[in-house]
Amino acid sequence: MIHALGVLSRPPITDREDLDLVVGVMRDLMPGVSRENTRLMGLIQTADQFLTCRVSVPGCYGGLHDRARKAMNDWDRRRLADAWEHVRGPRGRT
Repeated sequence: MIHALGVLSRPPITDREDLDLVVGVMRDLMPGVSRENTRLMGLIQTADQFLTCRVSVPGCYGGLHDRARKAMNDWDRRRLADAWEHVRGPRGRT
């Protein structure tokens, strides 16, 4: 799910030919995604919106690309903060 949203969100999206395929892969994977993990909720909600979106132009999901970009950037920032906290360890925590 995370990698699929990355493909759907990272600019520039110039070749939309495979984006419907990416959404199809995500559709197959979503039943296995744990909805109990609160850290994933922003990504899950965004993925669900791609799965229910009706497109008039193949590969063009309108504002969902921007929503995915925002959700992925938030995810990346939180993972970076977690990694930094881990690297700093107990000595960096006050």
